[in-house]
Amino acid sequence: MGTDRAGVPMLNGSGCLSARDLARYGQIFARGGVGVSGQRVGSKAFIDATRSGRGTRYEGPRAGIRYANQMATRGRWVGHGGYGGQYMLVDIETGVSVAFFSVLEDVDAHDADYGYETIRLCEEIASLAWA
Repeated sequence: MGTDRAGVPMLNGSGCLSARDLARYGQIFARGGVGVSGQRVGSKAFIDATRSGRGTRYEGPRAGIRYANQMATRGRWVGHGGYGGQYMLVDIETGVSVAFFSVLEDVDAHDADYGYETIRLCEEIASLAWA
């Protein structure tokens, strides 16, 4: 495990989490960088900047999603995928975090269409709390 220059944790190959661990990690984003005991462990400014509308806009079926600060977002949520099919999406408005684990078996361990379908699935699950 390492961190980026702002101290945001990054997992690169040797981190081992369960889906529940990943969803619980997402709760740090949902709480604006505040840990379960009320301590500041992340940056609300980072989360707000990620959701702000800046970043690279995707085209095609992923239109409306932006990539900023190593996160994907539609503004309401932030998310990030892992190598080979994992994804975490956190709806900041409702506080719902979704963790999706899968194995994508291809040469690159990446498929843009599969990734988009994963995002849509996570959005749909998170949207259940909107109703």
